[in-house]
Amino acid sequence: MKKNLIILALCGTALLTACGQGQKPGQESPAAIGEVPRVETAAGWTQVKREGWPEAVPAQGLAQGLTLPIERYLVPYADEIAFLEGRGNAEIKCMRALGFPDWRTETLGVNPPISGSSSNMERRYGLTIRSEAEQTGYHVPGKSEVSTAALAEQETPRAVVALKGAENAKAVRTFEGKAVPEGGCVGESRRQAPSPDIALAEELSGQSFMASQETPEVKTAMAAWSACMKENGHQAATVWEAANLTDPTSPSAGAEEKKIALAEIDCKQKTDLVAIWFKAEQEIQEELISKNRAALETARNKTVTNVESARQVTASVR
Repeated sequence: MKKNLIILALCGTALLTACGQGQKPGQESPAAIGEVPRVETAAGWTQVKREGWPEAVPAQGLAQGLTLPIERYLVPYADEIAFLEGRGNAEIKCMRALGFPDWRTETLGVNPPISGSSSNMERRYGLTIRSEAEQTGYHVPGKSEVSTAALAEQETPRAVVALKGAENAKAVRTFEGKAVPEGGCVGESRRQAPSPDIALAEELSGQSFMASQETPEVKTAMAAWSACMKENGHQAATVWEAANLTDPTSPSAGAEEKKIALAEIDCKQKTDLVAIWFKAEQEIQEELISKNRAALETARNKTVTNVESARQVTASVR
């Protein structure tokens, strides 16, 4: 649950204005690359559950309204699903052509993340939503149980040949008299719905996150937060240490864990830690983006094209 909290803070797969810190004048909003399609999924194709998805920008808590500049070059959850939906549909179409009319892919959107942003703003700087702390402490809200048994059963040796375009580690060009695309249907789906190009943006996001913690203003605010926690009976030098004061093996949050989680948030509010931290990282990101703008824009253009390609695949089967 609480293993490697710093990595968890950066994970969102898919985003603020707390204490007066928000989007600067003239700063472009990192809206989703494309709108979330609000149409029913065609029967027999990749299914998408479009319920309970998080907002692209935090709507509550200490991170409300906060959006980091790097979001422009990342992929929000809605676009991630659009990409995966297109790839799934391309795979199904290919498998049908090779003689598997009932081929299915996993249902998407069943277990949406806490944050709809790639920067995971809701937990980038630790806990920020008091109502969540009251209910689940440091635990991530439970996920739905989804059975994949039916999908596993369909992957017979015969189907795997068509899926991967290989048999006994050798590429196959035909399958029961039908031409097999290079790399099988998996390869075909990847060509029709290429992956977004976000490697550089993710790297810079990680760099800014780590660098922000070393700035004088964040260190000062963190020390003030730590002193506040101590006043409340909890010894933690950083927000990452607060979770370690509880039992990581507990299946759910007990009273003590919730108490610590609430103290973390209350002390953040008292010391303005989230707003100060956000502002420091925002400035670092602006500098990193300025130095890498050409490469980032090239990657973003590729990502926009690839996500749109995925949407076109899905549109073609409706």
